[in-house]
Amino acid sequence: MANTVKNVDLKLQDVDVLTTGILAELVNGILDFLLFHRSQIPFVYKTYKYYVEKWDDIDETKTESFENYQLQKQRFLAKETKEAISNMREMIRVAFRSSKAVKSLRFLFGNNTFMPSESYTIHIPHTSISRNHGDIHAMPEGPLNQTLLRLLTCEELYALWSTELKATNVYLELELLTDCHAEPHSATMKLYPKEVVSQLPRSCKNVHLHLSHVNENDSDLTCCKQLVIFQDLDTLNIVDEQAEEEEVCCKQIEQISGWWQSDIIVRGFRAPKYDLWSS
Repeated sequence: MANTVKNVDLKLQDVDVLTTGILAELVNGILDFLLFHRSQIPFVYKTYKYYVEKWDDIDETKTESFENYQLQKQRFLAKETKEAISNMREMIRVAFRSSKAVKSLRFLFGNNTFMPSESYTIHIPHTSISRNHGDIHAMPEGPLNQTLLRLLTCEELYALWSTELKATNVYLELELLTDCHAEPHSATMKLYPKEVVSQLPRSCKNVHLHLSHVNENDSDLTCCKQLVIFQDLDTLNIVDEQAEEEEVCCKQIEQISGWWQSDIIVRGFRAPKYDLWSS
């Protein structure tokens, strides 16, 4: 059976200005959504994070027993998963903040990147990103929840999710509109260039999420009222050579986008049957 691509359109509505910060939050929201609905964490990420961090305040100096050993081992694995998710979310923020543009991202669910069970590619509307607002606008909770709700009610996804996915690994790959010398990284997390893009096996469920920005409130924007725009360049005798160079540079970058793989691996956590979450 040949690999079938499922395309899902996601419109970002009620978002006046699209920035890299908003897109990073939206992608992280999609990651959280997929982790929970594909059974890689037992709760939604905020609840899962709350319970795991709550253990840090608990005195674990109890009598040694096999039951206590099992409990601490499972909690250790749960903490590792939470830390990996947190690091992957931060890696996504770093990629949007430090690279020239993120063209697409891909989450691979499987034992390795060569034979994943499921693949979710998120296509970023990078040409719609506002270059004048930097990273100052946060993603409002309402539009974020509305976008995720569209995923929740997508019939095509639930048709693919008819079979349960066991606890597995989650990998992150990014297609960046940048050159090989501008590697986005932080002090503890890195991206590695991929010479060959991973080819998905025929058995892999291949989903493409296409993001688009819909702004119906152009006239309501007030954040740029104090921005002075000089339109008559001829009168001012100004030749914007730098803008022309940047435009040529951007067109060249469009042609040399490349794929990168994160060094972070999220290992799915399946909670045991006994009570793990109470004090």
